[in-house]
Amino acid sequence: MKKFWIKVGVVLTVLLGIGAPSIASAAPTVDINARAALAIDAKSGQVLYAKNADQVLPIASMTKMIGIYLVLEAIHSGKLSWNQEITPDAVAYRISQNHELSNVPLRQDGKYTVRALYQASLIYSANAAMMLLGDLLSGSQAQFVAAMQQQLQQWGIHDAKIVNTTGLNNSALGQDVVAGTDKNAENMMSAKDVAIVAKHLVTDYPEVLQTTKIPEMNFQSGNGDVTKMENFDHMLPGLSAADASLPVDGLKTGTTDLAGANFTGTVMKNGWRLITVVMHANGSNNEARFTQTAALMKYVYGSFVPVTVTKAGQAVAAVNTVSVKHGQQSQVKVAPNQNLTLYLPTGTQPTLQYRAKVKQLEAPTKKGATVGTLQVRGVDFVDGQARVIPVQTQTSVKRANFFVLIWQGIVEFFSHLFK
Repeated sequence: MKKFWIKVGVVLTVLLGIGAPSIASAAPTVDINARAALAIDAKSGQVLYAKNADQVLPIASMTKMIGIYLVLEAIHSGKLSWNQEITPDAVAYRISQNHELSNVPLRQDGKYTVRALYQASLIYSANAAMMLLGDLLSGSQAQFVAAMQQQLQQWGIHDAKIVNTTGLNNSALGQDVVAGTDKNAENMMSAKDVAIVAKHLVTDYPEVLQTTKIPEMNFQSGNGDVTKMENFDHMLPGLSAADASLPVDGLKTGTTDLAGANFTGTVMKNGWRLITVVMHANGSNNEARFTQTAALMKYVYGSFVPVTVTKAGQAVAAVNTVSVKHGQQSQVKVAPNQNLTLYLPTGTQPTLQYRAKVKQLEAPTKKGATVGTLQVRGVDFVDGQARVIPVQTQTSVKRANFFVLIWQGIVEFFSHLFK
C-alpha cells in the first residue's frame, strides 16, 4: 500500500495556437532608413519594431552607456562618490586636447569630480572624461574594458566586441590602445544588444535621465576656463531636432566614420516609455538619426495599444484545473496570479500561444499555492525569453477521510493493474 502515498510530480504541457505567426515577425508598416533599427517597450523589453536588429555593427559613443552603468553601480555601492576627484593622466590629457574628438579640455594639473566627468560623458560625449572615470573605477583602461565585457556577459550579450572605453576608433588612441586589440578596431554590438544595455540603464538607474535630458551645461575646465556643452541629443526640447509630440529625455548618440550616425533614444508619452536604437542612419548629415528616430517613435505610438492578455485570478483555456491526489475533490481550479499586458497592433486580433506546466497536487492544499507556470508566446522580447507567469490554486482542498482514502487506493490499484 505504501506506493499509493508517494507524491507524484507530474508535468502537464498544453500548447494552444501552434503555427500562429509571431506578431513581431509581421511585416512592419514603416521602413526606417538606417542600417539597423529597433524599438522596445522600456519596461518589459517587448520588441515593437526590428530591422537587422541582430546584425553586429560599430556603436561609436553609444558605448559610453555601458561605462556609465558601471559608474552608477559604483556610486550606489559606495565604491565611488560624486565629489571624489581625479587628476588626468598623460593619455587622458592628450585625448582631451584633440579638438577633432568630442571632448572637454582638461588641464594637466586639474582636479575633476566624478559628477563633472559623468555629466560631460553623457551630455557632451567627452571621451577623455569617460576614460578618467574608467581609470578611477577600475585602475586602467584595459581593466575597465574587461569590466564592461563582463557586465555584457552577465546580461546575456555574447557577440559584442569592446576594444576601448569610449567608442572611438582605436586609431584615435595611437599607441595607447588596449593590449591585444587592433589599431583600427571599433566597439561592435547589435541594435538588440544596445537596447538591452539601455533598458538596464534606465530601469536600474532611472536618475540617469535627469542628466541626459539637460540640453546645455557648462563644464569648469579649471582656472576660470569654461566649456559650454550642448547636448548632442538634438531631440531634446529646445534643440534643433525637437518634436513637440515626442518628449524625448535621453539617451546617447554615437558617431564615427565607420559607424556613421547612431542614436539610442528614449521617450515617455502617456505613461508609456519607449527605447529606440537607430544605427548608421542614411542621410546627408548627422541629423538623419533624429528624423529616423522620430519616425520610429511615432510609428510605435500610433500603431500599438496595451492589451491585458492574462488577468490575476482569471482562468485561461491552457490550464484551468489541476488534479489533486487524496483530496475531498479530485481537482482544484487554478489561474495566473498576475496580469500580463502586451502591446499589440491596433485593429488586429493576433493569436497568442499559451503553454502551461503544472504539477499534480496532494491534499491538503491551500488557496494561493503555486502549482506551475504559464508561458505566453506570440510576441518577441529583446532578451529572447517568453514571459512566464506563476499559476496558483484558487481554492483550498482538504484531505479525504480514512475510508475515502482506502477506496481511492483500491481504485488506483486496479486501474494500474488493468492498464
